[in-house]
Amino acid sequence: MALDGPVVSLVEIEPGLAVLFGDEPPVGFDVIPFEMMSPQANQGLTDKLAMASGIGNLAAQGAQGATTVQGLVRLAPETMQALKTAQPMTSGGWNLGSLVTSKGKIAASVRWAPVTGAQAASILTALGPAAALLALQVQLASISRRVDENIQLTRDVLRALHEDQWATLLGLHETTIRAVREAQAVGSVNDHVFASIATRDADLRKQRHLFMSLVRRHITALATDGQSRRAYVQQNVDQILADAHGMLMAEWSWYRSQVLRAGHISRDEANAAENERLLAELVAETQREHTRAMDDVGDLLAGLERQCRLMAELPAELSLPFTTKRQNIRHAVGMAEALAERVATLRNRVHTQPAPLDPPLTVFAEAVPDDVLRILRWVVPGEEALLAIADVNLDRLVGEDAYLGVTPARLFISTQSAIRKQGVIEREFPLADVRYVRFRERDKRGPVLDIITTDENIKLTLDDWAGKGQGLDDSRRLANLLAAAMDLPDYERRTDPLLGSEPSTAQAITR
Repeated sequence: MALDGPVVSLVEIEPGLAVLFGDEPPVGFDVIPFEMMSPQANQGLTDKLAMASGIGNLAAQGAQGATTVQGLVRLAPETMQALKTAQPMTSGGWNLGSLVTSKGKIAASVRWAPVTGAQAASILTALGPAAALLALQVQLASISRRVDENIQLTRDVLRALHEDQWATLLGLHETTIRAVREAQAVGSVNDHVFASIATRDADLRKQRHLFMSLVRRHITALATDGQSRRAYVQQNVDQILADAHGMLMAEWSWYRSQVLRAGHISRDEANAAENERLLAELVAETQREHTRAMDDVGDLLAGLERQCRLMAELPAELSLPFTTKRQNIRHAVGMAEALAERVATLRNRVHTQPAPLDPPLTVFAEAVPDDVLRILRWVVPGEEALLAIADVNLDRLVGEDAYLGVTPARLFISTQSAIRKQGVIEREFPLADVRYVRFRERDKRGPVLDIITTDENIKLTLDDWAGKGQGLDDSRRLANLLAAAMDLPDYERRTDPLLGSEPSTAQAITR
């Protein structure tokens, strides 16, 4: 297949980041130049990368400019997301496609070598000691286009709640930002550039550990039941936002300092052999610790945003305390979303939210109330689809209206008031625990649904409308859906000599 227009080659060196080879960079496309590495290091690195990926062979075959490196290209998170479900065209071992500018225009046709599986291992092995320098360049590219854009509202909350830490935190932030800009301006991390960082290592680590511990405390507090989580957010939403923002400033200040230190080490060519080992260890440790920290703050903000959005759908929209002002829950939603989007950008990911629920099976006299689906959107785990929802009654001395929901992994039962007023699912069961399902029709009355799990016998009834017509068809299908999950694992099966030597196939629920 021939590629039309200017052709460039991309060699991915980590998910979402690639080295661009070609005669010239595509017009209107953001290419990140190699910075803070000596010309000799740059050339040695790109030569090895070209040969390891096969681009060097193209040059040997006469492809002009095939091994001319233009810099680094970061694939948009939307592109990375699309590639999880779309299969690119291929030719001669290369993926084929187009580079698109930020305005959506095609900038160039592209041969693209993704770093996956054996190919990734092969390239990194061929690079040998240069792999650490390559990882360093990846880190530099990650921060060179991502100077912190502070969310002003959460920054104000941070400054108010951590007044004693603010001056130190801001000083470290500005010092590391300035050092990166100076290093980029001169093309290396020389002694003068690194001097301002070398004396701040203890402060950088202290601030990072402080805010990391605060964030993890919030994560633990939110990993509870729905009512406790709601109460915690009501009382601490401003503190959560402030601590998350503080951690981002502390983490990225520390991260910049580590990258600058690596750049400073790489200049010491007199001790190149031992420095290669030191550099490889530093880069690996920095990547590992930074990934863990960003996972923590990302998880915290995702949980906070989900909880705030849930509370915004509940009928009692409560005011929440914010430093010297009082703002309602919808302001908290906006702040949590803005900070979560910032974290996604820093991680080169798409900031996503669960889609509105649209269950294919609904067992109701009429339509499912809109508020129920809006609330459950933030209660049902984000990775699970809601397959079915039904209006049922709990079989108690005093019957109570309830909702029965089914996802690919579980079923849940909760009183209607608990969901619509508190946003709480009271009971849920893994589908793997469903042992038997019985559906019984009754004359002039709604059917009965019995669900036997490993630990409980659940009896639900449906109103009269479910005993005829479409209501009956829907309730039968609900029972069939649950019956499809029935299973008796081998460890629960029993044998008895009276029934022969073969294991019993009866649905016995004994241990």
